[in-house]
Amino acid sequence: MNLPPPINWLWILWKRFAEALGHLMSWFILSVLWILGFGIYAMAFKTLHLVRPPRKTTTYWVDPPKDFPNSMKYQF
Repeated sequence: MNLPPPINWLWILWKRFAEALGHLMSWFILSVLWILGFGIYAMAFKTLHLVRPPRKTTTYWVDPPKDFPNSMKYQF
């Protein structure tokens, strides 16, 4: 834009101010939406008990056969 010098300086300052304000507002708005969105989601899951309870088994370990130490002797 070709503006006279005093107005051009004001235009440049206004653009810098608007950009800084845009960064601040976008950070603030996205933070609030993040907290509200995931906060409500988490509270709904906790109150409705939609999270599965832990399993009753403590391990999936299966005992190896008795000849296991010798079974590795002749692999190939």
